[in-house]
Amino acid sequence: MRKSWQGLSVAVLGTLVGAQTALAQGFPVDTASTTTISNVKADIVAWGVVFIGVALTIYAYKRVKSLVR
Repeated sequence: MRKSWQGLSVAVLGTLVGAQTALAQGFPVDTASTTTISNVKADIVAWGVVFIGVALTIYAYKRVKSLVR
């Protein structure tokens, strides 16, 4: 069980790092616009939460599927 939690935590960490890099490239910050750094940080956190939710959903699905077999 501990091994699966370690794998999950590494996957979540990798997802967060990848999401930050992808969002930084996909949504460049224009300093002339009204977008502030705090708004961008809030968006990155929101996307991080979404990715964590997706990862946990996939993990739960696989776990339940293995228990049903």
